[in-house]
Amino acid sequence: MSTDILLVNLPPHESYYADKVPHLGMLYVMTSLSEHGYTVGYLDCAERGVRRDQIIGKIREAAPRMVGFSIDTDNLFSAGNMSRTLKREFGDDLKIIFGGPASQGQPDEIMRRSAADVLVIGEGEYTAREVADSLLRGAGPLGEVEGICYRDGDGLVYTKARQPIDDLDALPFPDYRFLANPLDYKPAIISGRGCPFKCTFCFEGRMGNRYRHRSPENIVAEIEKLVELYGPVYISINDDTFTSNPKHALQVCDLLKKRFRPRKDLLWFAEVRVDVVRRYPELVDAMVESGAGRIQIGVESGDEEILRAYKRLNVKPHVVEDVVGRFHRAGLPSIYCGFIAGGPGETPQTLETTLTFAKRLATEIAPGSFECFASFLTPLAGTEIREHPDRFDVRILDPDLLTSSNFNFPVTETATLSRADINNFRWRFIEEVDQAICSTIPKLPRGALVTHADINRRFGVTTAYFDRFDRFPRLREYLKMVGAGGLEAGDELSDDDLLARYPTRITAQTHMREETLSVLGGPTSLTLNGLGARVYALCSGKLSGAEIVEHLTRELEGTGVSQAAITKDVVEFLRDLDNNYAVMFKDF
Repeated sequence: MSTDILLVNLPPHESYYADKVPHLGMLYVMTSLSEHGYTVGYLDCAERGVRRDQIIGKIREAAPRMVGFSIDTDNLFSAGNMSRTLKREFGDDLKIIFGGPASQGQPDEIMRRSAADVLVIGEGEYTAREVADSLLRGAGPLGEVEGICYRDGDGLVYTKARQPIDDLDALPFPDYRFLANPLDYKPAIISGRGCPFKCTFCFEGRMGNRYRHRSPENIVAEIEKLVELYGPVYISINDDTFTSNPKHALQVCDLLKKRFRPRKDLLWFAEVRVDVVRRYPELVDAMVESGAGRIQIGVESGDEEILRAYKRLNVKPHVVEDVVGRFHRAGLPSIYCGFIAGGPGETPQTLETTLTFAKRLATEIAPGSFECFASFLTPLAGTEIREHPDRFDVRILDPDLLTSSNFNFPVTETATLSRADINNFRWRFIEEVDQAICSTIPKLPRGALVTHADINRRFGVTTAYFDRFDRFPRLREYLKMVGAGGLEAGDELSDDDLLARYPTRITAQTHMREETLSVLGGPTSLTLNGLGARVYALCSGKLSGAEIVEHLTRELEGTGVSQAAITKDVVEFLRDLDNNYAVMFKDF
């Protein structure tokens, strides 16, 4: 069967969608087109290293009548180039449609840099149907389709703006069957659209997209469907802020808690606003108890003046501290905080304030759960900072963002900071916060470390802590074997059970001197002498704890040390070795 419409995902190398995350916007549009009677195909070019000829070959094989691309700031150039290539290869009979998040902020530029016939501006589920009906079925002129820009001779025609979709429940769930191998992707949903906030660095709230949300029942029904498909699963709720309507968020959490067993069948992620959570602190327990495993918070800066310039008026450092601390004490494994380097009026002092604040969050407020990253201020089209940089003491060095990709290259400077200053600080920020996070690992309780290993094992979630276990090979191997359905830790075993097990050394480098033995490669330093060194040597997995006691009793015969005393010492040493991630207790 030939394909009427082929949608092509063409993300840049560093894109979120290049890491096996389904492109929900495209899935929504494809599902809508399919329900409208079109045969629809999907070509996901997110695989790094894909070649142009491969893409063209796949398109030729599918023989579509229309090809669609989702455009953002970073893939505009590659998609534009691809559109011109397709026009050369297939001629004007192949209709090319663009849409996506950049459509509202820079429509003229998108059309200028591409050979697209039509640009869908705003939400595309219904607009794409009408465009297809016009171009493929002759159902009416493009000029009658709301919410598009199209070519008319040498000029562009903008039609009447289309209103955002009110009834999001009426949209069918994105159909994962369009994905070649659905289980290879990390499932995600959108629980609402639009944004009620007006941050000066973000275009979402500036585009007039009032916030609308799906009903709690509809959201949870989609999550249930994904759990049926994946089994125990980690699902990202990819709204700009899940907590925009706190009462709605609480209803979603209540349904999730009733229908799932948190951290057994379901682990989920959402973005939150700390000012909202501060006003509705009940959100913390509700989210954690319903299976939230990771949240993201836009902290942006530790300086209040910069936060005011961003119009994040109620997102203040002390509010961030309070909310991060609340989630940490509630047991949330991952609190991911985003920072921006090079903000309005940024100075060397404000940068240092932000770095100090981030390290305080890592080491004092939420050790064991705080994670973060810093990106560069990138003035996107449609944002207030892009339109009025002089008001913000920001000089935009690269208005076309030719050097920027995924916010990973600086494009601005301020009165007191050059691009080099901002760049070098950002990388120093990442390095010093990394060191701060690593410094907490030796001090974390075993349960916190086991949790990070568990959610990686069960749900594929790699936290900053789990990622850093590689720096402590003894700890890494221990957590692969102990806890979360594996072997029991020592403190889960009675003394009798411990003696019945076969203590086995975790692979580790050792250093011996005449009277001491040091075990390396762990988050804790471990130096043994005398009986402790002898017990460690006998933890080869060949003897049970009781047999080690018997062996040492024979060795110490005639010294006046009783077997009861030896037993007591062996149990204490074994527990200490376990607490230092140096042995595991096998049952055979």
